[in-house]
Amino acid sequence: MQTARVIGNVTATVKHPSFTGWRLIVLQPLDIQNQPDEFPVIAIDQLGAGRGDLVFFTSDAKYIQQLTGRKDSPIRFSVQGIVDNNGE
Repeated sequence: MQTARVIGNVTATVKHPSFTGWRLIVLQPLDIQNQPDEFPVIAIDQLGAGRGDLVFFTSDAKYIQQLTGRKDSPIRFSVQGIVDNNGE
């Protein structure tokens, strides 16, 4: 798992059937100092993360196959949780 910042939403008029019913968001992976690390990625989001939210995500293929119910889904990343910063 890795942390990322939500930087946008994905809108598609045509998409893979395994994306039906899923919200797609753009994540900017972060390093240990919460600085951008690598290129942005697209992830499915079942938790309702919004732009600017800090999340943690996974690239566990088995989990994503179970989540989508499809072994042929091309999605590689899934949001696992939203980081609560209320304690800061």
